[in-house]
Amino acid sequence: MRTIALTLAVLLALSGLALAASPTDTSPPKPVPPPRTLSLGGRVGGEDIGTAVVIPELPFFDSGNTCGYEDDYDESCPWGSDSPDVVYSFTPPYDVCIGVSLCDSYYDTKVFIYEGYYSPGWPFACNDDNSYCYEPPVPYTSWIQWLMLTEGVPYYIVVDGYSGDCGDYEIVVVDCVTMCPVECPPEGVDEGEGPCFDGYVDQFNGGCNSNPVVYSELEPSEEPIAICGMSGNYDNNTLRDTDWYLLDLTCDETTVTATIEAEFPVMLGFIDLREGCENVSSFYSFVSAQSCTPTSLSETLPPGEWVVWVSTWDWPDFDCDMEWTDYVLTIEGYEACVPVERATWGTVKGMYR
Repeated sequence: MRTIALTLAVLLALSGLALAASPTDTSPPKPVPPPRTLSLGGRVGGEDIGTAVVIPELPFFDSGNTCGYEDDYDESCPWGSDSPDVVYSFTPPYDVCIGVSLCDSYYDTKVFIYEGYYSPGWPFACNDDNSYCYEPPVPYTSWIQWLMLTEGVPYYIVVDGYSGDCGDYEIVVVDCVTMCPVECPPEGVDEGEGPCFDGYVDQFNGGCNSNPVVYSELEPSEEPIAICGMSGNYDNNTLRDTDWYLLDLTCDETTVTATIEAEFPVMLGFIDLREGCENVSSFYSFVSAQSCTPTSLSETLPPGEWVVWVSTWDWPDFDCDMEWTDYVLTIEGYEACVPVERATWGTVKGMYR
């Protein structure tokens, strides 16, 4: 269930998602953006929590300008700032997963959320820069992609900036279903593993992370193999469900293509098992993908046992008990070898009679 040790640093380095902020800022300085021409109109959001603009329902879209507001709040994720900020509030009528985007804003933004009340130094979620905003108009815009909210609890969304920066912003708040439904195709086969939960022990297909070691063993097929599975994090985001699909390659060389589409940011990789789990220290190759983004990984592999590996890309905010933990994995090229028939000399002579 725990991912192999050397991959953890890789995953954390790749992370661009919302992280709970630490009250102590030990990160290296962030580059100061060049000055921008600021428009001083358009005060839209509330000045503070007491005057927060209420989000009545989802999806919610709004735009405005933070210049001219006070710097009422700040959180480090990982950089602090003295930028002016505006506040929105949302009290969900039911448990819901949401995404909060400032991707289409025109200055160096930051967004953070308080749950229930003002808790300086301990925001519920925070994001300064999300490098996976799609074609943002300027660098360093923000996006909290997935966050689970509790029915009846007020949440305060603060639109902030970096290093005193302010400007025009666009805020989008949507539920996760709107963001990404992934449907199992008619030919898809259920992975067969139930959802994980706090205290879960993976004895289904946790691969080298399980004790004893266990995989989902796949049979060669001339047709693409489609698998409908689930993943997620549990035990306060300290563990995650990792799914190991075993291929037993017998041809001299086999080109295998794995394609993943998930309702969450996902990671897909090949693992070389030819020398067993004790020699697995990293991926043979891997790729990461945002939710709703079909992504492929293709390798020409020598004979032996190989694994196609699937799990969440990053640790926070993808709890197993969320509704949106499905993925579809398609594997192509994993076919049985066709034996080459060796002709006898008599057969060869017979061809020319």
